[in-house]
Amino acid sequence: MKISCLKGVQDILPDQIPQWNYLHTLAHEIFSCYGYKQIIIPIIEESALFTRSIGQQTDIVEKEMYTFVDRGMRKIALRPEATASVVRAYLEHGLDKTNDSKLFYSGAMFRGEKPQAGRNRQFYQIGIEALGTYNPFLDAEVIKLAVDYLKAIGLKDFKLLINSVGNTKDKHDFGDSLKDFLKDKQADLCDSCKSRYERNVLRILDCKSRNCKKILEQAPIIIDNLSEESTEHFAILKNALEGLNVKYQVIPHLVRGLDYYTNTVFEITHDKLGAQNTILAGGRYNNLIADLGGQPSGAVGFACGVERLLLAAQAEAIEFPIQEKPAVFVIGLGDEAYIKGFKIADQLRQQQIITHFDFQKRSLKAQMRQANKLNCAYVLILGDDELANNNIQLKNMDDGTQQLISLDDLVNYLNKEIIK
Repeated sequence: MKISCLKGVQDILPDQIPQWNYLHTLAHEIFSCYGYKQIIIPIIEESALFTRSIGQQTDIVEKEMYTFVDRGMRKIALRPEATASVVRAYLEHGLDKTNDSKLFYSGAMFRGEKPQAGRNRQFYQIGIEALGTYNPFLDAEVIKLAVDYLKAIGLKDFKLLINSVGNTKDKHDFGDSLKDFLKDKQADLCDSCKSRYERNVLRILDCKSRNCKKILEQAPIIIDNLSEESTEHFAILKNALEGLNVKYQVIPHLVRGLDYYTNTVFEITHDKLGAQNTILAGGRYNNLIADLGGQPSGAVGFACGVERLLLAAQAEAIEFPIQEKPAVFVIGLGDEAYIKGFKIADQLRQQQIITHFDFQKRSLKAQMRQANKLNCAYVLILGDDELANNNIQLKNMDDGTQQLISLDDLVNYLNKEIIK
Protein backbone atom coordinates (compact mmCIF):
# COMPACT_ATOMS: atom_id res chain seq x y z
CA MET A 1 0.00 0.00 0.00
CA LYS A 2 1.37 3.36 -1.03
CA ILE A 3 1.17 6.05 1.64
CA SER A 4 1.49 9.69 0.60
CA CYS A 5 1.86 12.97 2.44
CA LEU A 6 -1.33 14.22 4.08
CA LYS A 7 -3.19 16.97 2.28
CA GLY A 8 -1.92 20.35 3.41
CA VAL A 9 1.56 19.25 4.46
CA GLN A 10 4.67 18.85 2.37
CA ASP A 11 8.15 17.38 2.38
CA ILE A 12 11.00 19.86 2.07
CA LEU A 13 13.45 18.07 -0.19
CA PRO A 14 17.25 18.24 -0.12
CA ASP A 15 17.53 20.55 -3.13
CA GLN A 16 15.24 23.06 -1.36
CA ILE A 17 17.08 23.07 1.95
CA PRO A 18 19.86 25.56 1.00
CA GLN A 19 17.24 28.26 0.32
CA TRP A 20 15.44 27.53 3.60
CA ASN A 21 18.71 27.56 5.54
CA TYR A 22 19.72 30.81 3.88
CA LEU A 23 16.56 32.59 5.06
CA HIS A 24 17.08 31.34 8.61
CA THR A 25 20.78 32.23 8.70
CA LEU A 26 20.07 35.70 7.33
CA ALA A 27 17.34 36.22 9.94
CA HIS A 28 19.73 35.16 12.71
CA GLU A 29 22.36 37.65 11.52
CA ILE A 30 20.02 40.62 11.14
CA PHE A 31 17.88 40.00 14.22
CA SER A 32 21.03 39.64 16.33
CA CYS A 33 22.17 43.09 15.20
CA TYR A 34 19.00 44.47 16.78
CA GLY A 35 19.72 42.67 20.06
CA TYR A 36 17.38 39.70 19.65
CA LYS A 37 18.22 36.28 21.09
CA GLN A 38 16.91 32.98 19.79
CA ILE A 39 14.34 30.93 21.68
CA ILE A 40 13.06 27.46 20.79
CA ILE A 41 9.50 26.77 21.92
CA PRO A 42 7.49 23.51 21.99
CA ILE A 43 5.30 22.46 19.10
CA ILE A 44 2.56 21.39 21.53
CA GLU A 45 0.99 23.46 24.30
CA GLU A 46 -2.10 23.29 26.45
CA SER A 47 -5.04 24.40 24.32
CA ALA A 48 -6.03 26.95 26.96
CA LEU A 49 -2.93 28.99 26.11
CA PHE A 50 -4.30 29.74 22.65
CA THR A 51 -7.97 30.06 23.54
CA ARG A 52 -7.03 32.68 26.17
CA SER A 53 -4.57 34.57 23.98
CA ILE A 54 -5.88 34.32 20.42
CA GLY A 55 -9.53 34.46 21.42
CA GLN A 56 -12.22 31.81 21.77
CA GLN A 57 -14.28 33.35 18.97
CA THR A 58 -11.54 33.66 16.35
CA ASP A 59 -11.49 31.49 13.22
CA ILE A 60 -8.21 29.94 14.34
CA VAL A 61 -9.60 28.62 17.62
CA GLU A 62 -13.09 27.81 16.35
CA LYS A 63 -12.22 26.15 13.04
CA GLU A 64 -8.50 25.66 12.49
CA MET A 65 -6.66 24.60 15.64
CA TYR A 66 -5.50 20.98 15.84
CA THR A 67 -6.30 19.62 19.31
CA PHE A 68 -6.21 16.25 21.02
CA VAL A 69 -6.48 14.80 24.51
CA ASP A 70 -3.27 13.26 25.89
CA ARG A 71 -2.90 10.36 28.35
CA GLY A 72 -3.28 12.75 31.27
CA MET A 73 -6.64 13.83 29.82
CA ARG A 74 -5.26 17.30 29.15
CA LYS A 75 -6.46 19.11 26.05
CA ILE A 76 -3.37 19.74 23.89
CA ALA A 77 -2.95 21.82 20.74
CA LEU A 78 -0.41 21.94 17.96
CA ARG A 79 0.70 25.55 18.03
CA PRO A 80 -1.19 27.66 15.44
CA GLU A 81 1.13 30.63 16.07
CA ALA A 82 4.14 31.38 18.25
CA THR A 83 3.49 34.65 20.11
CA ALA A 84 1.47 33.08 22.92
CA SER A 85 4.13 30.39 23.42
CA VAL A 86 6.92 32.98 23.56
CA VAL A 87 5.02 35.05 26.14
CA ARG A 88 4.32 31.89 28.17
CA ALA A 89 8.04 31.04 28.17
CA TYR A 90 8.96 34.65 28.96
CA LEU A 91 6.81 34.54 32.09
CA GLU A 92 7.50 30.94 33.10
CA HIS A 93 11.27 31.39 33.11
CA GLY A 94 11.42 34.96 34.42
CA LEU A 95 13.09 36.34 31.30
CA ASP A 96 11.84 39.80 32.26
CA LYS A 97 14.34 39.64 35.14
CA THR A 98 17.30 38.55 32.95
CA ASN A 99 16.86 41.29 30.34
CA ASP A 100 16.06 38.65 27.72
CA SER A 101 13.12 40.68 26.45
CA LYS A 102 13.91 40.63 22.72
CA LEU A 103 13.44 37.15 21.30
CA PHE A 104 13.27 35.50 17.88
CA TYR A 105 12.08 32.08 16.80
CA SER A 106 11.48 29.86 13.81
CA GLY A 107 9.55 26.68 13.27
CA ALA A 108 6.41 24.89 12.14
CA MET A 109 2.88 26.12 12.89
CA PHE A 110 -0.35 24.21 12.30
CA ARG A 111 -3.78 25.35 11.17
CA GLY A 112 -6.51 23.14 9.75
CA GLU A 113 -7.56 25.60 7.07
CA LYS A 114 -7.93 25.13 3.34
CA PRO A 115 -4.44 24.99 1.80
CA GLN A 116 -3.61 28.11 -0.20
CA ALA A 117 -0.66 29.62 -2.00
CA GLY A 118 2.27 29.69 0.40
CA ARG A 119 0.23 28.45 3.36
CA ASN A 120 -0.23 24.75 4.09
CA ARG A 121 -1.77 23.17 7.15
CA GLN A 122 1.75 22.77 8.42
CA PHE A 123 3.61 25.94 7.57
CA TYR A 124 6.79 27.62 8.76
CA GLN A 125 7.36 31.02 10.31
CA ILE A 126 10.26 33.19 11.38
CA GLY A 127 9.36 35.85 13.90
CA ILE A 128 10.37 38.19 16.70
CA GLU A 129 8.81 39.38 19.94
CA ALA A 130 9.91 42.48 21.87
CA LEU A 131 8.45 42.47 25.36
CA GLY A 132 8.31 44.83 28.32
CA THR A 133 7.50 48.34 27.08
CA TYR A 134 4.67 50.43 25.64
CA ASN A 135 7.03 52.81 23.81
CA PRO A 136 5.86 53.47 20.20
CA PHE A 137 9.49 53.83 19.11
CA LEU A 138 9.80 50.08 19.72
CA ASP A 139 6.96 49.58 17.21
CA ALA A 140 9.00 51.59 14.71
CA GLU A 141 12.14 49.56 15.42
CA VAL A 142 10.29 46.27 14.95
CA ILE A 143 8.81 47.44 11.65
CA LYS A 144 12.21 48.72 10.47
CA LEU A 145 13.72 45.35 11.36
CA ALA A 146 11.08 43.62 9.24
CA VAL A 147 11.81 45.91 6.29
CA ASP A 148 15.58 45.43 6.71
CA TYR A 149 15.16 41.66 6.64
CA LEU A 150 13.08 41.68 3.46
CA LYS A 151 15.54 44.03 1.76
CA ALA A 152 18.45 41.80 2.80
CA ILE A 153 16.71 38.88 1.09
CA GLY A 154 16.67 41.05 -2.03
CA LEU A 155 12.94 41.76 -2.16
CA LYS A 156 11.79 45.05 -3.66
CA ASP A 157 8.15 44.71 -4.71
CA PHE A 158 6.60 44.88 -1.26
CA LYS A 159 4.43 47.40 0.59
CA LEU A 160 4.16 48.22 4.28
CA LEU A 161 0.56 48.70 5.45
CA ILE A 162 -0.14 50.05 8.94
CA ASN A 163 -3.10 50.93 11.12
CA SER A 164 -4.07 51.33 14.77
CA VAL A 165 -6.89 49.38 16.38
CA GLY A 166 -6.54 51.36 19.60
CA ASN A 167 -6.61 50.13 23.17
CA THR A 168 -9.13 47.72 24.65
CA LYS A 169 -11.73 50.42 25.26
CA ASP A 170 -11.22 51.88 21.79
CA LYS A 171 -11.82 48.46 20.25
CA HIS A 172 -14.93 47.88 22.33
CA ASP A 173 -16.41 51.30 21.53
CA PHE A 174 -15.60 50.99 17.85
CA GLY A 175 -17.13 47.52 17.80
CA ASP A 176 -20.40 49.02 19.04
CA SER A 177 -20.24 51.69 16.31
CA LEU A 178 -19.56 49.08 13.65
CA LYS A 179 -22.46 46.98 14.88
CA ASP A 180 -24.77 49.97 14.63
CA PHE A 181 -23.61 50.63 11.07
CA LEU A 182 -24.11 47.01 10.01
CA LYS A 183 -27.36 46.43 11.91
CA ASP A 184 -29.64 46.82 8.88
CA LYS A 185 -27.09 45.26 6.49
CA GLN A 186 -26.68 41.86 8.15
CA ALA A 187 -28.70 40.05 5.50
CA ASP A 188 -26.21 41.14 2.83
CA LEU A 189 -23.15 39.89 4.71
CA CYS A 190 -21.48 36.57 3.88
CA ASP A 191 -22.30 33.63 6.17
CA SER A 192 -19.03 33.98 8.09
CA CYS A 193 -19.59 37.68 8.73
CA LYS A 194 -23.16 37.07 9.88
CA SER A 195 -21.65 34.97 12.65
CA ARG A 196 -18.88 37.50 13.29
CA TYR A 197 -21.45 40.26 13.72
CA GLU A 198 -22.63 38.70 16.96
CA ARG A 199 -19.42 37.14 18.18
CA ASN A 200 -16.44 39.21 16.97
CA VAL A 201 -17.58 42.14 14.84
CA LEU A 202 -14.11 43.60 14.18
CA ARG A 203 -13.22 40.44 12.24
CA ILE A 204 -15.67 41.56 9.56
CA LEU A 205 -13.09 44.20 8.60
CA ASP A 206 -10.75 41.38 7.61
CA CYS A 207 -13.26 39.64 5.34
CA LYS A 208 -12.08 38.97 1.78
CA SER A 209 -15.61 38.80 0.30
CA ARG A 210 -16.12 41.45 -2.39
CA ASN A 211 -19.65 42.11 -1.21
CA CYS A 212 -18.60 42.59 2.41
CA LYS A 213 -15.78 44.88 1.31
CA LYS A 214 -18.32 46.92 -0.67
CA ILE A 215 -20.56 47.26 2.37
CA LEU A 216 -17.63 48.38 4.52
CA GLU A 217 -16.68 51.23 2.18
CA GLN A 218 -19.04 53.53 4.08
CA ALA A 219 -18.36 52.04 7.52
CA PRO A 220 -16.87 54.10 10.36
CA ILE A 221 -13.07 54.11 10.50
CA ILE A 222 -11.33 52.97 13.64
CA ILE A 223 -8.49 55.52 13.53
CA ASP A 224 -11.11 58.28 13.49
CA ASN A 225 -12.45 56.95 16.78
CA LEU A 226 -9.28 56.46 18.83
CA SER A 227 -8.69 57.80 22.30
CA GLU A 228 -6.22 60.63 22.73
CA GLU A 229 -3.60 58.22 24.07
CA SER A 230 -3.96 55.83 21.13
CA THR A 231 -3.98 58.69 18.63
CA GLU A 232 -0.72 60.00 20.09
CA HIS A 233 0.86 56.53 20.01
CA PHE A 234 0.01 56.17 16.32
CA ALA A 235 1.26 59.67 15.49
CA ILE A 236 4.62 59.00 17.20
CA LEU A 237 4.95 55.72 15.30
CA LYS A 238 4.33 57.39 11.93
CA ASN A 239 6.81 60.17 12.69
CA ALA A 240 9.41 57.61 13.80
CA LEU A 241 8.98 55.60 10.59
CA GLU A 242 9.33 58.75 8.52
CA GLY A 243 12.49 59.59 10.45
CA LEU A 244 13.87 56.19 9.47
CA ASN A 245 12.85 56.73 5.82
CA VAL A 246 10.44 53.80 5.96
CA LYS A 247 7.60 54.20 3.46
CA TYR A 248 4.16 53.11 4.61
CA GLN A 249 0.46 53.30 3.77
CA VAL A 250 -2.23 53.75 6.39
CA ILE A 251 -5.04 51.24 5.69
CA PRO A 252 -8.04 52.29 7.85
CA HIS A 253 -9.74 48.86 7.79
CA LEU A 254 -6.60 46.83 8.49
CA VAL A 255 -7.02 44.52 11.47
CA ARG A 256 -5.32 41.29 12.47
CA GLY A 257 -7.14 38.01 12.98
CA LEU A 258 -6.07 37.55 16.62
CA ASP A 259 -7.87 39.15 19.54
CA TYR A 260 -4.74 40.09 21.47
CA TYR A 261 -3.70 42.93 19.14
CA THR A 262 -3.93 46.50 20.44
CA ASN A 263 -2.80 49.81 18.94
CA THR A 264 -0.30 49.18 16.12
CA VAL A 265 -1.06 46.52 13.52
CA PHE A 266 0.83 46.09 10.25
CA GLU A 267 1.22 43.85 7.24
CA ILE A 268 3.77 43.65 4.46
CA THR A 269 2.34 42.50 1.16
CA HIS A 270 4.03 41.52 -2.07
CA ASP A 271 2.75 42.79 -5.40
CA LYS A 272 3.39 39.56 -7.33
CA LEU A 273 1.68 36.99 -5.12
CA GLY A 274 -1.95 37.49 -6.12
CA ALA A 275 -4.77 37.38 -3.57
CA GLN A 276 -2.73 35.67 -0.83
CA ASN A 277 -0.03 38.31 -0.82
CA THR A 278 0.82 38.88 2.85
CA ILE A 279 4.41 37.80 3.52
CA LEU A 280 4.88 39.33 6.99
CA ALA A 281 2.51 40.67 9.63
CA GLY A 282 2.42 41.70 13.24
CA GLY A 283 1.54 44.34 15.75
CA ARG A 284 1.37 45.37 19.38
CA TYR A 285 -0.29 43.25 22.07
CA ASN A 286 -0.32 45.24 25.29
CA ASN A 287 -2.69 42.99 27.26
CA LEU A 288 -1.32 39.53 26.53
CA ILE A 289 1.40 39.45 29.20
CA ALA A 290 -1.12 40.34 31.90
CA ASP A 291 -3.73 37.97 30.44
CA LEU A 292 -1.25 35.11 30.83
CA GLY A 293 -0.47 35.94 34.47
CA GLY A 294 2.32 38.51 34.28
CA GLN A 295 2.51 42.10 35.37
CA PRO A 296 0.89 44.50 32.88
CA SER A 297 3.47 45.30 30.22
CA GLY A 298 3.51 46.15 26.54
CA ALA A 299 4.87 44.02 23.71
CA VAL A 300 5.12 44.02 19.93
CA GLY A 301 6.26 41.53 17.30
CA PHE A 302 5.85 40.04 13.83
CA ALA A 303 6.00 36.75 11.96
CA CYS A 304 6.79 36.05 8.34
CA GLY A 305 5.87 32.94 6.38
CA VAL A 306 8.92 31.13 5.02
CA GLU A 307 6.98 29.61 2.13
CA ARG A 308 5.67 32.99 1.05
CA LEU A 309 9.12 34.56 1.34
CA LEU A 310 10.38 31.89 -1.05
CA LEU A 311 7.46 32.51 -3.43
CA ALA A 312 8.16 36.26 -3.36
CA ALA A 313 11.86 35.68 -4.04
CA GLN A 314 10.95 33.37 -6.92
CA ALA A 315 8.54 35.98 -8.32
CA GLU A 316 11.35 38.53 -8.36
CA ALA A 317 13.82 35.99 -9.79
CA ILE A 318 16.13 36.41 -6.81
CA GLU A 319 19.02 33.98 -6.64
CA PHE A 320 20.29 33.54 -3.11
CA PRO A 321 24.09 33.80 -2.75
CA ILE A 322 24.46 30.20 -1.64
CA GLN A 323 28.00 28.85 -1.96
CA GLU A 324 28.38 25.15 -1.43
CA LYS A 325 31.80 23.75 -0.59
CA PRO A 326 33.38 21.65 -3.33
CA ALA A 327 32.79 17.92 -2.90
CA VAL A 328 35.11 15.00 -3.59
CA PHE A 329 34.17 11.51 -4.81
CA VAL A 330 36.57 8.69 -3.90
CA ILE A 331 36.73 5.62 -6.17
CA GLY A 332 38.58 2.46 -5.14
CA LEU A 333 39.09 -0.07 -7.97
CA GLY A 334 40.00 -3.52 -6.61
CA ASP A 335 39.60 -5.00 -3.14
CA GLU A 336 42.70 -3.45 -1.54
CA ALA A 337 42.16 -0.10 -3.24
CA TYR A 338 38.53 -0.15 -2.13
CA ILE A 339 39.51 -0.58 1.54
CA LYS A 340 42.19 2.11 1.22
CA GLY A 341 39.75 4.45 -0.53
CA PHE A 342 37.27 3.98 2.32
CA LYS A 343 39.96 5.12 4.77
CA ILE A 344 40.91 8.07 2.57
CA ALA A 345 37.28 9.22 2.50
CA ASP A 346 37.28 9.26 6.29
CA GLN A 347 40.54 11.23 6.37
CA LEU A 348 39.07 13.89 4.12
CA ARG A 349 35.90 14.16 6.17
CA GLN A 350 37.99 14.77 9.27
CA GLN A 351 39.26 17.85 7.44
CA GLN A 352 35.67 19.05 6.82
CA ILE A 353 35.92 18.13 3.14
CA ILE A 354 32.59 16.90 1.74
CA THR A 355 33.37 13.38 0.55
CA HIS A 356 31.27 10.74 -1.22
CA PHE A 357 32.06 7.05 -1.47
CA ASP A 358 30.36 4.31 -3.49
CA PHE A 359 29.10 1.31 -1.52
CA GLN A 360 27.73 -0.63 -4.48
CA LYS A 361 31.14 -1.31 -6.04
CA ARG A 362 29.96 -0.22 -9.45
CA SER A 363 32.16 0.21 -12.51
CA LEU A 364 34.45 3.21 -12.92
CA LYS A 365 32.13 4.63 -15.56
CA ALA A 366 29.06 4.27 -13.33
CA GLN A 367 30.83 5.88 -10.38
CA MET A 368 31.96 8.78 -12.54
CA ARG A 369 28.35 9.30 -13.62
CA GLN A 370 27.31 9.30 -9.96
CA ALA A 371 30.01 11.86 -9.10
CA ASN A 372 28.70 14.07 -11.88
CA LYS A 373 25.10 13.73 -10.62
CA LEU A 374 26.27 14.73 -7.14
CA ASN A 375 27.96 17.78 -8.67
CA CYS A 376 31.32 16.78 -7.24
CA ALA A 377 34.16 19.12 -8.11
CA TYR A 378 36.82 16.41 -7.95
CA VAL A 379 37.12 12.64 -8.26
CA LEU A 380 39.93 10.66 -6.62
CA ILE A 381 40.65 7.36 -8.40
CA LEU A 382 42.69 4.70 -6.64
CA GLY A 383 43.61 1.49 -8.50
CA ASP A 384 46.23 -1.21 -8.03
CA ASP A 385 48.97 0.75 -9.82
CA GLU A 386 48.30 3.93 -7.81
CA LEU A 387 48.19 1.93 -4.58
CA ALA A 388 51.53 0.25 -5.35
CA ASN A 389 53.15 3.64 -5.94
CA ASN A 390 51.40 5.41 -3.02
CA ASN A 391 49.64 7.77 -5.43
CA ILE A 392 46.09 8.65 -6.38
CA GLN A 393 44.59 10.13 -9.53
CA LEU A 394 42.81 13.47 -9.02
CA LYS A 395 40.38 14.50 -11.76
CA ASN A 396 38.98 18.01 -12.01
CA MET A 397 35.35 17.55 -13.07
CA ASP A 398 35.12 21.10 -14.35
CA ASP A 399 37.89 21.09 -16.94
CA GLY A 400 38.59 17.34 -17.19
CA THR A 401 42.29 17.62 -16.26
CA GLN A 402 43.86 14.79 -14.28
CA GLN A 403 47.02 14.54 -12.18
CA LEU A 404 48.81 12.15 -9.84
CA ILE A 405 49.01 13.17 -6.17
CA SER A 406 51.04 11.44 -3.47
CA LEU A 407 48.82 9.87 -0.85
CA ASP A 408 51.09 11.33 1.82
CA ASP A 409 50.43 14.85 0.51
CA LEU A 410 46.78 14.42 -0.48
CA VAL A 411 45.08 16.02 2.52
CA ASN A 412 47.42 19.00 2.59
CA TYR A 413 47.15 19.42 -1.16
CA LEU A 414 43.37 19.45 -1.11
CA ASN A 415 43.25 21.84 1.82
CA LYS A 416 45.78 24.31 0.47
CA GLU A 417 45.40 24.17 -3.28
CA ILE A 418 41.81 23.17 -3.98
CA ILE A 419 39.32 23.33 -1.12
CA LYS A 420 40.50 26.41 0.71
